[in-house]
Amino acid sequence: MSLPEQLVSAGAATFAAGLSLASAIYVARATHNTNKDLEVLKSKLAAESADAQSERQYEYAARKKIYDEAEPLIMRLADSCQFAADRIIELADSRRWEELRATRDISAYWMLSKSSEVIAFARALLEPLACYTLLSDKVNLVDLRFDARVNEIYELARCAYKVHLDDYQIAAMEPTLRYDPVVPGWREKRAKEPSTYWWQGLTRGRLDPAIEVCIHRDAGRLTTVNEFEQRYLEIFNNPDDARNKSLGLFCNPLYNFTPADRPVYWRMLMCQLLIYRRISKRSRLDGRVKTRSGFDFDRRDVDSLQRLGKVGDALLDSSFEVATQYTKSLIAKQRG
Repeated sequence: MSLPEQLVSAGAATFAAGLSLASAIYVARATHNTNKDLEVLKSKLAAESADAQSERQYEYAARKKIYDEAEPLIMRLADSCQFAADRIIELADSRRWEELRATRDISAYWMLSKSSEVIAFARALLEPLACYTLLSDKVNLVDLRFDARVNEIYELARCAYKVHLDDYQIAAMEPTLRYDPVVPGWREKRAKEPSTYWWQGLTRGRLDPAIEVCIHRDAGRLTTVNEFEQRYLEIFNNPDDARNKSLGLFCNPLYNFTPADRPVYWRMLMCQLLIYRRISKRSRLDGRVKTRSGFDFDRRDVDSLQRLGKVGDALLDSSFEVATQYTKSLIAKQRG
């Protein structure tokens, strides 16, 4: 082979070797980068899987907590609401009113009666609020997103609690009621014109301590009927007890009750009647069942209230209208 041919052959071999080396280097780098990308993707997928697993574990723990701790209270709340609603209907019966009469000087005491009827009504109206308070201690609002049924019931119970704080707002709804309980000389004025000057709502600072009378904190449960009665009488007989004013103010609209003399309170009771019937009904439905945002009175409740005939037609009709409007707006705010 001639020298030129040898040189060409050597150059070709060198070029081929260089090309092979470059290819090898490229492949090595590409493989390295690909492996690196795969490792990153693998890590990302593993992290996503871990996050998803963590979310599932959190949801399971939340659902278990709701089932173990909240569900028994939900059942008790439903029963309490049903009973309270029935007792609210009974307040339209004039035969009950005599047992609600004040037996103490209304200008000197907060708690004005210790009749068995007052105590029974007080406990019936406090028990759903006590269930709501205990439920608040158990559940986390974030956890409730995993159970639509429990969440709705909890929100309804919170609305029932809020009714007691909204007396001025409820009085101002059309047709507007004259209501001005916080004025100079209110003790004297409320005796002469109770519909206007008798306080029919509460502040949170008075409502919460009254609810606690219905809770046995050491045992983590509601008080029994006998326990509540003993507490009521103990507080009644001790005007210096710190709970005396709060419990007295909760019962305040019940003392000397008639719907005409407590028109704001009657409206508030109608609001709670709607809410309590909804809670009782919702507790029996599957969580996947949707409920309406509006509220309607049970026909049987309307019939019972009309049959008793001791609530004036104008007051009865206006209280129905106010209750449906108030509860609709309150639920809308809660859902918003």
